[in-house]
Amino acid sequence: MKRSSGSWGKRAGLLLGAAVVTGTLGTTCAYAQDPLQQIKSLYASAAYEDALSMIARLQASGRKAEYEQYRVFCLVALGRTAEAEKAIASVVEADPSFVPDTREMSPRIRDMFAKTRRAMVPEIAHRLYLDARESLNRQDKAAAAAKFEAVVRLIDSTAEDKPADAEEPLLYELRLLAAGFLDLSRAAEARPDTARASAVRQPSTAPSIDIIAPTPIKQDLPAWTPPELWSSREFRGAIRVFISEQGRVTDAELAPSIHPAYDRLLLAAAKLWQYQPATRNGSPVASEKVIEVVLKPR
Repeated sequence: MKRSSGSWGKRAGLLLGAAVVTGTLGTTCAYAQDPLQQIKSLYASAAYEDALSMIARLQASGRKAEYEQYRVFCLVALGRTAEAEKAIASVVEADPSFVPDTREMSPRIRDMFAKTRRAMVPEIAHRLYLDARESLNRQDKAAAAAKFEAVVRLIDSTAEDKPADAEEPLLYELRLLAAGFLDLSRAAEARPDTARASAVRQPSTAPSIDIIAPTPIKQDLPAWTPPELWSSREFRGAIRVFISEQGRVTDAELAPSIHPAYDRLLLAAAKLWQYQPATRNGSPVASEKVIEVVLKPR
């Protein structure tokens, strides 16, 4: 009887050891899996909180936009729409040319991405265009060509949502400018620098259209007094204002929402803002501007 008990103890020990080895191997395989695939698997199995936790741990690594799109999916699935809108704005600001895989998006999320990109792309494209012009002025032809090409790609990527020449005249003009300078930059890069005088004369053949963005005269944000429950949280969003040729705000929309209690105050305040209007070749024109808003904790 004693001997049988000892044999059983040995067998149990072996079985336990096998279980431990199996568990270790399983864990090793899980960690070897691609992080993005893990996030997709968690999302597909409705483990939204686990997916969000994993995305938070991976924020410092690469492929940020690919991870962040699943943050949006999870937040929408959990009904946290305001947070999802802020996450979309962060993705667009970090990588404005990024377009999520439409096969994995619901129509609602697709519309959220499209609306946010439409609101933010004009301002981002204008900043990138000015940066490209600076590179061209420094005779850095390769950098200028790459940046002008990025402007054209960015504007074209919004055409599926809303044609640039339909309701965004400034954006359409900006694309024409960028495309013209891109052709010049590529031609200059392809030609050998046989004469400095020839290189100096090249900018004279550039398109004559010159666009200047609107400049704030009065753009005061309303005071933020958060309820005690939200006093330690930071809220982010943006507002898009439509500016007339006289520099008055004719309309405004959130892009995206900042906080329900603050949104109403911000929209009311925006109607009173004043700007030096945008100009095209020195003449005032109607324009749009996106202002990022950050509500910091006390």
